[in-house]
Amino acid sequence: MGVRFRTALGDVSPYQAGRGGGEGTDHPDGAEKALLAQNEGAFGPVAAAQRAIQEEAAQGHRYPESGFAGLKREIAAYHGIPADNVFPAAGSCAVFHYLSLCLLDPGDEVLFCSPTFGAYGLEARKMGAVPVSVPLDADGAYDPAALLGAVSDRTKIVYVANPNNPTGGLVPRAALSAFLDAVPGHVLTVIDEAYFDYVDDPAYPDAIAEFFSDERPVAVTRTFSKIFGLAGLRVGYGVLPADIARKLAKVQMPFEVNRFALAAATATLRADPAEIRRRREATAAGRLRLVGELGAAGFAPLPASANFVQIRVGDAAAVAHDLAERGILVRPLGSWGQPDSIRVTVGTVEETTRFLDAFRSVMATGTPS
Repeated sequence: MGVRFRTALGDVSPYQAGRGGGEGTDHPDGAEKALLAQNEGAFGPVAAAQRAIQEEAAQGHRYPESGFAGLKREIAAYHGIPADNVFPAAGSCAVFHYLSLCLLDPGDEVLFCSPTFGAYGLEARKMGAVPVSVPLDADGAYDPAALLGAVSDRTKIVYVANPNNPTGGLVPRAALSAFLDAVPGHVLTVIDEAYFDYVDDPAYPDAIAEFFSDERPVAVTRTFSKIFGLAGLRVGYGVLPADIARKLAKVQMPFEVNRFALAAATATLRADPAEIRRRREATAAGRLRLVGELGAAGFAPLPASANFVQIRVGDAAAVAHDLAERGILVRPLGSWGQPDSIRVTVGTVEETTRFLDAFRSVMATGTPS
C-alpha cells in the first residue's frame, strides 16, 4: 500500500490497559471475577448520577452541548475558579493528548519520573517528541530534584503524577511548591491528580487551590473515573491558564464528551459530599487491610495513598496468571519495567477477601521468583 504514515508512529504501540470487565466478568466456575487490575473505583456512579443517565436516555438522539459550557460552569463553581480555565474532555488522557497536539514538535522533550502512567510517554511519541524519564524516589514518589536536573532547553512538558501510578507515592506540599517555583518559564508542568479524592494525608496539596493561576504555566488534571465511579463514561478535565484552554479547544474532537457523561458528571458534582467521604474512608480501610495482611505474610507493599498498592512478588507475570485462574485480575508490572511486581486495586470488602485468600494460596505453591 502506498499510503505514507508519519515516521513518529513507527515508535508507537497502542496503550495497553490492565485486564478488565471488557474481557468478560464471569469466571469459568461461575463466580464473578474480581476486577482489580485497572484502578477503577470500588463503587459505581452516585445515585444522582445514575438517575441523570437514565433521564438523559430520551435525548440520546441529540448531540451534547457544544463546548460543554454547562459542565465547565459546574466544575468552575466546584473549585471556585473561572469557567475559562476549565477544559472538559474524555478523561485525563484526552487532556494529555490535546496538550501534546498543541505543544509538541518533533524533537521536543517530555519529562516525567519512571515507572509511571504510560500515557505521558505515549502521547509524546505520537508527536515525534522525546520521552525523558528519571527515577522515582525510594518511596515510589516523583522526585522533584531529579526532574529539575533533567530539564533542558527542549523540555516542553513536565508531568508530575501525584499520587503516582503504579506505586502510590506522593509529593508533599512543600516539595511540590518549591519545584514549581524553580521550573523554567518555557515548561508547562502538568500535575496529574487522578487519585486526588482518595488521599487523606494532610501534607498532600490541592494543586488547583494552591498552585494554579492564569499567570503560571501549570495545568492540573482530574478525572471522574476513580472515586466518582464514571470510568466507563470517559469524562475528566484540565484546569489550565485560559489561553492554553482556548488552544486546546481548537484541536478537540467535536462533541467528544457524550450527553450521558455530561449529565452524570454534573450530577456527581452536586451530590452530597458525605458520599465521597464514605468512599474515601472505605477505600482507606481496604488499603490499610491490604498493607497489613500482605505485610504479615512477608509481602510489604510500597507506601501508598490512592486506591491501589504495589507489591513485589517475584515472577509477577506468573503470579498474575495464577490469580487470574482463580478469578482475580491484577496488573503485572513487567511492561512498566518491574517484572517482580503486581499492582492491586482496592476493591470491595468481598473482593479484598477473595484476593487475599487467592494470593496466599498462589504464593504457597512456590510460584517461581
